[in-house]
Amino acid sequence: MRRSIILFGLAAIIFTFGCASVFSAQEKLTITKVGTVTYPPKPKKEPVEIFFTGKPEKEYDVIAEASGSFTGEPKDVLQAETRKAGGDAMIITDIDFKIESSKSGLGVEQRTRPADISPTYTPGYSYKVYTIKGQIIKYK
Repeated sequence: MRRSIILFGLAAIIFTFGCASVFSAQEKLTITKVGTVTYPPKPKKEPVEIFFTGKPEKEYDVIAEASGSFTGEPKDVLQAETRKAGGDAMIITDIDFKIESSKSGLGVEQRTRPADISPTYTPGYSYKVYTIKGQIIKYK
């Protein structure tokens, strides 16, 4: 009986850390600075814009390029990365997602237009992994 409890506990720990590594492996957004100027990060409460379609009407300079994959709510993740880089906004140049399943390990790939972004997690054990390319900008 005691051996069963220990084995069950060990299996639970392995399962927990195994699933955590699946999610953390997906959180890879790379920000590459453009130019020589480094901007300080913006405070969390400071608003930043995310342009999933179109570009801002204001004049701007591109201060960084963003690319990679992540899970989570796209707007929240992208705003956080834009703030870290000291940008005023991010222009998304390409965005895709695929649905991953932590239960079976099988994913169903889909493509979306930026305007089609909907809730991040789907029912059951599946979740969306977003892949983006974009430009972090600073208004003139």
